[in-house]
Amino acid sequence: MNFVDTEHQTNFEKLVQKFNLAKSSPDYKSVCYIAAHPEIFKCFKLEMQQESPFDWYYEYLDDPDTFQERCDKGKTTGSIHSLNESMVALIELALSLWTGRGFDLSHGIDVWIEELYEVAVQAIQLRRKSSKVQYLDQQEQLKLI
Repeated sequence: MNFVDTEHQTNFEKLVQKFNLAKSSPDYKSVCYIAAHPEIFKCFKLEMQQESPFDWYYEYLDDPDTFQERCDKGKTTGSIHSLNESMVALIELALSLWTGRGFDLSHGIDVWIEELYEVAVQAIQLRRKSSKVQYLDQQEQLKLI
């Protein structure tokens, strides 16, 4: 697995420890991988996330008009304040990989710098490693024997 730096890897390990499903679920692993990116990880309080590393972002999506006000009052579990367009696109990819939420991949490709593009590709590869794909890979290997 490729990480942008050691902080990304450390953050990923913390997320996997918190969300044990990431050890066995490709969709959880991919969402944790993206959430571990240092620019995203600093936006939320890990200990306050319950269902996923993006509970805080769902709080934003539920009511974007009042989110910043709620954030300023300490009533949210994270903040979107420091996120730029390319990071938001990466988060939207994570939600798509995890829940099937709609995502405009062409927009992501347009706004991601090379580092973020590589993070996106790695997350897609992690998500793709479903049991069905692994089963098909095993079947192909057996044919070669």
